[in-house]
Amino acid sequence: MILRRLTQHVNDQNWFAVVLDFFIVVVGVFIGIQVANWNTERLERTQERDYLIRLHGDFVESINGQRRDVNFLDRQLSDQAIMIKSLDSCTVTPEDETPFQRGINTLGYINPPRIVRRTVDEMIAAGRTDIIRNKALKVQLSSIIALVEWRGNSFSDSVSRMTEHYRFIIEEDVRYDLTRTYADPFIEEFIGVDFDIQTLCQSPKIARAISAISYTTQERKRAYEPILQRYIDFLPVVEEELQSRWGPVLSKSKAATQ
Repeated sequence: MILRRLTQHVNDQNWFAVVLDFFIVVVGVFIGIQVANWNTERLERTQERDYLIRLHGDFVESINGQRRDVNFLDRQLSDQAIMIKSLDSCTVTPEDETPFQRGINTLGYINPPRIVRRTVDEMIAAGRTDIIRNKALKVQLSSIIALVEWRGNSFSDSVSRMTEHYRFIIEEDVRYDLTRTYADPFIEEFIGVDFDIQTLCQSPKIARAISAISYTTQERKRAYEPILQRYIDFLPVVEEELQSRWGPVLSKSKAATQ
């Protein structure tokens, strides 16, 4: 329609109408491009919001998981202290029987740093790490991922090998009874252990092995507590970004950790 009118105006040498038609075409194209750009931008920001909401959920889960692991390390340290005390006195009191057995079961049980990476990995795989506008938020997120990977990849294997070596020393003088199990809030259940405290306390290498594992457990706890704190500090940053740009988009269950 526009092209036919433009051709007619050129044939009629109606230059004002030609200029007007050309202006209408240019304005129409410009508006079309702007609308397309606006729609693209709107979709980008919607996707960014969805990524941030899911990222927030991942960190709520990461906080709960890492907090649970730190509490488990605390419990291990308590059990290991009871084991060393019992070995020093060559006596296991009735109230220390369960912690002693549980301590043997969980010697060297140390998880790598716990982080839920579903959203981060999806963004990386899709090449969308640039979709988050807030540079400070992205820097903080990258710093957390780098810290977790360093603590996990650099130390987990060496810690596992060392604690496994010391665990073998203790297991030479104990026997697991697969018919006995005990409920446990951290590992669901542990298997009963038969041991002779008199035999165990006569071997200095057993106490040294438990002491070495306890040292590693304490070191892991000290390493993981700052990671947990970084998760906790990051959560309100995401919440503030969502609140300031999109309003209250988080449910109460997602906005708080246990």
